Amino acid sequence: MSRAYISTVDTKTDRWEVPYQSSYGDKLSFEFSYLPNKWFKKIHKQITIECMSLGKPSVETLYRYNYSLKRFFEFLKEYNLKIMDYADLSHQITQMYIYYLQQIQLANSTRSVAMSALKWVIEHGQFFEYDGFPEGQVFDGDEYQALKQDDVLRTRYIPDNVMEQIEIALKKEKNILLKSIVEIGIDSGIRLSEVLDLTEGCITEDFTGKPVLYVFSPKNKADRYIPVSNRVKRAVQLLEQYSEVARKELATNYICLYWQKRNIRYARLLQKIFRDKLYRFVKKHDIRDNDGELYPLTFHAFRHTLGTDMLNKGMSMFEIQEYLGHESLHSTSLYAKVKDPKIESEYKKLGFIGLIVKEISEKEIGEGKKIDTETLLSASLPDGACQKPINNEGKICSKFNMCVICPKFITTPEHLPIHKDHLDRLRANREAYMAQEYIGTTNHLETVEYALETIIGRLEAMLSG
Repeated sequence: MSRAYISTVDTKTDRWEVPYQSSYGDKLSFEFSYLPNKWFKKIHKQITIECMSLGKPSVETLYRYNYSLKRFFEFLKEYNLKIMDYADLSHQITQMYIYYLQQIQLANSTRSVAMSALKWVIEHGQFFEYDGFPEGQVFDGDEYQALKQDDVLRTRYIPDNVMEQIEIALKKEKNILLKSIVEIGIDSGIRLSEVLDLTEGCITEDFTGKPVLYVFSPKNKADRYIPVSNRVKRAVQLLEQYSEVARKELATNYICLYWQKRNIRYARLLQKIFRDKLYRFVKKHDIRDNDGELYPLTFHAFRHTLGTDMLNKGMSMFEIQEYLGHESLHSTSLYAKVKDPKIESEYKKLGFIGLIVKEISEKEIGEGKKIDTETLLSASLPDGACQKPINNEGKICSKFNMCVICPKFITTPEHLPIHKDHLDRLRANREAYMAQEYIGTTNHLETVEYALETIIGRLEAMLSG
């Protein structure tokens, strides 16, 4: 960013509206009013101008540091600590700040940015030897490790019954822009910022003719191509048609554009505007959770739901990391912690939630079950049978490598040797087993192992008595 951008704002004011195009809007707001005195305001404005002129760090990073640093001054106020400049900062104060961040409910990434904002400005001032900065070290290098806690996904995995309501609502929804974006989110799992940055021609085909989507991530400053469903292809093409007039008027290639009735003009769809539309979508179609409350749907929940389903279907974390555009495996690994509470409860009680019977017969399985020869043939498995065998319509079972932990699985004493061999093979080489069976997480592996132990124990008990 050049100094030309700075010339558009009044640097004497404590709020700068810096023109910068992103899915957040046409500008970024830099706030200096929270700084406690003239020295802090002057030095932070000076550093911001210098860095924007150099282009390092990026304007988005400077923006994050600007609003994240506010937490440090809130901490000083809450603990009744007063510093006239950064020279008054001590190792003791930074340690107290770490403790403060540990006590408030924040994601690891939010804590890290709050610490990075403070650490960066201190080290910047020390490097350029500005007046008012500490002469010695006030950080010991262990700040980020101290702030790290076990992450959990804060965005919900969308339950099946809620997803069914969403799909029904989409069939009724008349708003093309909203409907298309939600369909893209459900089927592709890309971030909201990535959807809003989609451009004309972003859908192409691979050598087999299947649709591929070009995605640019403003978060990581990286792009990727991902295979997508035909529904995503249709949704993108619909957005291209829907935005044709708007693109010409705005001289842009972005396809998530809409008509502003109040301002009587076309504009880019911003994240805040879309979130409002999504909330109204839930309310309009009366989408509710199991408690009868309106479901607190977020766009990011589509991403987490898809990521979790991918793991449950056996994709490796490396494949999911690449598909979803995660910078590290840490984000991907969080999906392994998401489970269906009802099923998890059953596992804890039983270790296995299928059927263990003496033989596969109507008497043992229950009246009304199909046990004709054709059904038994299609339902047969090496270690049992499936109560709901795959039909010949080309559908693939979503639990193809999870039979022993599926409620539709049936097994009998005659399959005991196979189960024992299965468990021995698993324990002989866990990594090789995970690769052979397309198991993506150790959580999945441990669940299979526990189920096998339970099945073997109950079958042996059935044989002995």
